[in-house]
Amino acid sequence: MTERPAISVVVRILGPSAHLEQALESLAMQTRRDFETVAVDMSSGRCDEVLARAATRLPRLHRVAPPRRLSRPAALNAGIAAAGAPRIAILDDDNLYDPEHLDRLVNGLDATGADYVYTGVRHATYSPDGEWLSCREVAVPFLFDRVLLGNFIYATGSAYRKSLWERIGGYDERFTVFEDWDFIIRAAQAGPLVHLPVVSGESRKFTGAVGVSGFDREIREVRRCHAGIHWKHRRLYRGALRQELRVEWAEHCKRRVVQRTGLLARSVAGWRLEVIGDLLSWWLYNLTPFHSKASP
Repeated sequence: MTERPAISVVVRILGPSAHLEQALESLAMQTRRDFETVAVDMSSGRCDEVLARAATRLPRLHRVAPPRRLSRPAALNAGIAAAGAPRIAILDDDNLYDPEHLDRLVNGLDATGADYVYTGVRHATYSPDGEWLSCREVAVPFLFDRVLLGNFIYATGSAYRKSLWERIGGYDERFTVFEDWDFIIRAAQAGPLVHLPVVSGESRKFTGAVGVSGFDREIREVRRCHAGIHWKHRRLYRGALRQELRVEWAEHCKRRVVQRTGLLARSVAGWRLEVIGDLLSWWLYNLTPFHSKASP
């Protein structure tokens, strides 16, 4: 009988990527070997050779091939549903794990008894052709009020119990971006969430511009889902936190890419108009019957 893996690592694969082989190699180099890789492969066969090579280096590789391309949260839900381990980690196909990363995550869950743990990560920016531009470490101790205002926990540095995912209803598939932020807010209300004081793993952006992420190419989705986070969890913003949210909204509007001009950039009234528009986009999106919705 095959021994059950200690942790399942879910990798979402959208298509051929110059970085996928590097991500899988970082898994192959793990000091801990009792893990499985669950590849949610939406590449329509274009990554077969990369996965075949990786399979010879990984302890276990389980491939999930959906019949159609899934959104980010739907792909995570599919991968986790297929996972055989009681613990879950996520490695997107352009990020990297340090060799001791899985060992740190499993030991962290076991030692703390938490439902969710996370390490700090290196947030690195590269040019589109892979030239290194900058890197900073992000390692922020957990504070619930702070994560309500903005997510500082990277999926690359995270691991949690599959039972937590089951208990809170998985990833909310309405959030085509920020699905991890919504998940963390719900997870923190359902069980202990602990920061591990170590930097381990690299979250990489290949935009060629420091401070600009791939999300900035999906501005409509970002605006809609950002509004959706605060609407869905609106009952959590009380007292001084509500005022802090107003300030954060204004700052969010000012620093958007592409930069706003005119009334929207200069005045509080302009920022409020933009927020109202984003909330309308969220409400209208959720009136359509053509996408899956998770329980709030």
